[in-house]
Amino acid sequence: MAERTPALVTDLLHSGEALAERLRDALRDEQWLDAYLLAVGLGQMADDRLHADLLLLHRAASYLDGNPSRQTQLAAAAASCAGKLYAAAWAGANPAIRRLARARQPLAELTSLLADQVMAPARISDPSQFTALLQASVSAISSVAGDRMRVPTAFHSFDQHPDDARWQVRAFMQRYPERRGPLCVVGVRTSGSYLAPLHAAAFRACGESSVDVLTYRPGRPFLRSERAVLSAVARSDGWVLIADDPPATGTALAKTARAVAEAGVPASRIVFLISIFGTAEQLPAALRDWAAVVQPWADWSIHDRLACEPVRRTLADLVGPEMEVREVTTLGTPCPADERGHVRARFTVRLADRGTGEEMRRDLVVEGAGLGYLGRQGVAIANAIADHVPHVYGFADGLLYRDWLPPVTRPGSGAPAAALAEMVASYVYARRKSLPAPSASVASLAGRDPAWEVAAKVLSGQYGQLSVPARPLLLEPLIRRLLEHEQPTVLDGKTDVRHWLPDPLLAGELRKADFYQRAFGHHDLASYDPVFDLAGAAADPPTHDFEQQVRRAYQRVSGDEVDGERWLLYRLAQLWRLGHAGDLGRLDVKQRSAAAVHDYLAELYLRGLPPATGPLCAIDLDGVLECHALGFPATSPTGALALRALVAHGYRPVLATGRSVLEVRDRCLAFGLAGGVAEYGAALYFDGESVDLRPAQSRVLLDRVRDQLSRHAAVMVDPQYQYSVRASWGGGPLPADIVNEIRSLGAAETRIVHGDRQTDIIATGIDKGSGLRALAALMSDPGCAFAMGDTASDIPLFAGAQLARAPRNADFGDCAVSVQRTRHAYQAGLSEACSDLLGHRPGRCPICRPSAFAPRTKAVLTILDLRANGLASVGRETAALGALAVTRRHW
Repeated sequence: MAERTPALVTDLLHSGEALAERLRDALRDEQWLDAYLLAVGLGQMADDRLHADLLLLHRAASYLDGNPSRQTQLAAAAASCAGKLYAAAWAGANPAIRRLARARQPLAELTSLLADQVMAPARISDPSQFTALLQASVSAISSVAGDRMRVPTAFHSFDQHPDDARWQVRAFMQRYPERRGPLCVVGVRTSGSYLAPLHAAAFRACGESSVDVLTYRPGRPFLRSERAVLSAVARSDGWVLIADDPPATGTALAKTARAVAEAGVPASRIVFLISIFGTAEQLPAALRDWAAVVQPWADWSIHDRLACEPVRRTLADLVGPEMEVREVTTLGTPCPADERGHVRARFTVRLADRGTGEEMRRDLVVEGAGLGYLGRQGVAIANAIADHVPHVYGFADGLLYRDWLPPVTRPGSGAPAAALAEMVASYVYARRKSLPAPSASVASLAGRDPAWEVAAKVLSGQYGQLSVPARPLLLEPLIRRLLEHEQPTVLDGKTDVRHWLPDPLLAGELRKADFYQRAFGHHDLASYDPVFDLAGAAADPPTHDFEQQVRRAYQRVSGDEVDGERWLLYRLAQLWRLGHAGDLGRLDVKQRSAAAVHDYLAELYLRGLPPATGPLCAIDLDGVLECHALGFPATSPTGALALRALVAHGYRPVLATGRSVLEVRDRCLAFGLAGGVAEYGAALYFDGESVDLRPAQSRVLLDRVRDQLSRHAAVMVDPQYQYSVRASWGGGPLPADIVNEIRSLGAAETRIVHGDRQTDIIATGIDKGSGLRALAALMSDPGCAFAMGDTASDIPLFAGAQLARAPRNADFGDCAVSVQRTRHAYQAGLSEACSDLLGHRPGRCPICRPSAFAPRTKAVLTILDLRANGLASVGRETAALGALAVTRRHW
């Protein structure tokens, strides 16, 4: 039947009311698979409410449990125990919870009947029994009306199928033919909630009369009624079977098994029923202490549905009677599933028009899309934005059929950056117009990594060990408020430019591949803001200015300006997502996250300033202009304001650092700086070019050092350092034996600098001071008015500067140095030193004072400034943040 609204078809994060509405329609139309999926969704929402973590104690325990220290483990156990006690007291004293528990029973019966119908279809003589059970569940539905369902990874992001549950049940019965006693299938939330009733139905179809179904949320206690079921199974010598989607680490499954054992079930009667991406021997180590029925990847039912004959029959139904499918040929094997996602296969198809006899060939992709209505969503999206995506033929039995798009060797290589930016912006705006969502709010999705929660997670690094309480109590509410918007849209979720591919049927015009698979998936960050998709394209850009181009293009097509705060927060969240999913390397995520912060600060403090022509101000990066509190090196608003003050008063800030030329280049481009000294004076960046300052013999020697270190499997050599060698061992500096090995290659020609995380090998005869003099010569030698650094390698800078300072955090080792230290550390120390040069604090005169900032801008700047003076500034800035949080003004 035709759906009533596009939102009901395309938005999968349904509310309780929307799920119930769709469930009534599915029951009326006898769409049993959809009805089953919808009923489980309602039941899962009810179970979430029954197992609520109102004081976030279980969430805190989960955070703390990842820390191996004894004190933290004790705190985690205390939080978990307190959560259990509070949950029991709350359930006992809350009549609404007792009513919900009673109303949950008819919904469970409905789910069980629908599971039987999915696993063993039969003619229904009295369909009214289903609607009667749904009506009896109205109290449960009203209790979760405002909640949002959880999308099951098994049936949305993976290609699991009821046939796979049958396989596991048959395998279990073959392995334990003589067993006796009742069965209980425990599904691990969320996928397990959908899988467990199917397993139970498969057992009933095989003659098992007593099969209970429970769900479990790792870290949350079983309810009293659930423990009673497990105890009864244990007393009757029954078996508990644990179901979930394919495990990655197996941690959740192992926690579930331990919780079942704690309820009194013998470990010998606990068995996992799981599918796996790989062979049975690749079961995660965390699960090997338990019995398991493992369905290997080669036995998944998806492979049968991707064979040529089933594809031909299905395609014939999809193209209609006017076309004949004469031949289907597979092109290679289906794509491997090592990325824990959908499988896809490519086919060449020969079609013929039955009316004219004209033949045509098409290259098709048949790919997993999800089960039932979870998969048909892809067709609905394609129909809504057909001009932006490849042609879609249709959907059947978990598979979507579409035209194949050839891959490109370089992301975005199908079009110039400016044209690609316009295409991305048009696509995002087309989704906004054609795919509205019923609500912009994702506030009810706390704990599921929505975009606002992940942005808070990234920024919470400013609080160090206090990030656990700071996130839910302060940062998350603030950032959720900052990201409020008024154009709720069903998003793509996977908009990095590598997914725009040329369509050979349209003369190579770019189309968006993977336009439906990421949103609502297990790697998705929930959001309904189209700017989030826009930021996804900017997170992995083909050129350094692409993010500006795509932002401006969206403003042109939509007429809406994208404010800097949303843009920054979404860029950080998208980069976290790309790193978490393995689409970007750790170093790339750090560099681009720093660029996002610097672009934001530069826009506020440095854009529009006239170019300075005065003396140089040499500033170190690590420990002076930048810190690593966010998990990546970045400056703060205090640091950016110091740069603004220097430039506004005619000085020319330049960088003098041990970091690579590439990082110096990035900072110079972001902040509009004239140039910088890189790699401890081994190279310069000036006027868009890199300059090698090493003597010829040193270049040869450093190449030998790099080659020697690369022979050690445990040594990581940073490829970004082209003019020196940066290497690490286990995340720290090199051990003494390897250092001695390096010295044997030419001790007199190399200098070794040990840092906290690495060891740097530099050519002798050069340092930051000589590098600064070389840079000054290229700039017509304007002289150096000011220098600031925090380690022994910065001492050569001080000799040529009229004013030299070191921040409070400086550590010069055993070197004697007479430079004056500031009272403050890091960027606060830099600001103090600039005061000594300028005669006033940065930003305190009409010449260098920035424009007034809106409250939302002040909030983000305060977060970014939390560690400008190290831990000493956290308390003051947190108080300022709290004051901003309580304001009622619109942000």
